[in-house]
Amino acid sequence: MRHTEQWITDWFAKISKLPEGFKFQNYFELGLIDSFGVLELIDDLETEFGIKFSEQHFQDRRFASVSGLTEIVSELLEDKAEL
Repeated sequence: MRHTEQWITDWFAKISKLPEGFKFQNYFELGLIDSFGVLELIDDLETEFGIKFSEQHFQDRRFASVSGLTEIVSELLEDKAEL
């Protein structure tokens, strides 16, 4: 999970200056990403980790923060490992 969180943090650091405590805050509300950026983030995550998001994941409140997104990606990786 640590690798996942670091990868997501590094992804955001490439596009914006990160405020303190941002991992638990809504990155849309912070203005760190817009609708086009989220498409790029999704594509990059799916490519990097070999996962596939569903509509359900986009509705999950956790999707809007780095800490929550890390949890979702970790769950997808666990599901993938069980197959």
